Amino acid sequence: MMTPRRKPRRGWSIVLLSHDGLEHCSNRRAAWKEKGSSVAATEAMTAMPWIQWLDLDTELGSDGSVRATLSRTKAEHVNHNGHVNAPVVYGVAEVAGAGAAVVAAGSAGSGAYTVIKSAAIEYRRPARGGISAESRVDTETVAEIQRALEAGGRCDIDVDVELTDADGATAGTCRFVVSFRPSR
Repeated sequence: MMTPRRKPRRGWSIVLLSHDGLEHCSNRRAAWKEKGSSVAATEAMTAMPWIQWLDLDTELGSDGSVRATLSRTKAEHVNHNGHVNAPVVYGVAEVAGAGAAVVAAGSAGSGAYTVIKSAAIEYRRPARGGISAESRVDTETVAEIQRALEAGGRCDIDVDVELTDADGATAGTCRFVVSFRPSR
C-alpha cells in the first residue's frame, strides 16, 4: 500500500514510472525525455485545469497501480454536510482509473486517444477529510491493451477503483470502461 505524500515538491506535478519503481519528475518535457522508456501520466492530464483545481497528489506504484489523493480539501470540495462532495469524489476516482489505464498501455499508448466511455460509482459512506482513489489494471488486461494498440487497433477495458477517506475507511468503489482509440 502506498502512503500519500502530504507536501508535494514545488513544481513537480507529473509522475513517471520507470524500471526502478516510483519516481517523481518535473513536468518539463526535457525531464520526461531523459527518463527514456518510462511510462508517463500524460502532461495534458496533469495540466488540465480541473485536475489542478482538485490539487491532487498522484503516485504510481511499481506494480502499475495509481493512487490519487485529495488531502488538501478546499471549501468548494465540500458539500453542505461537511463531506467531500460526490462529483469531487468521482473526479479523484477518474484520475486514478484513467491513470491506471494509461500506465497499463505503456509506450504502446503513445498517441492513442484515451477516454472514459462509461462509469458506475457506488458510494458506501461519506468521505471525511479527503479522499484517496487507487486503481490497477491486471496483467492479462495490460497485455490485451498493448497488443491492440501495437496493432493499430482499439480496445475497451474495465478499470476498478477503490475509494478511501482520510481515515482509511472505505468510502466506495467505481468501475470505468476506458476506451483506447488510434490517434485521430
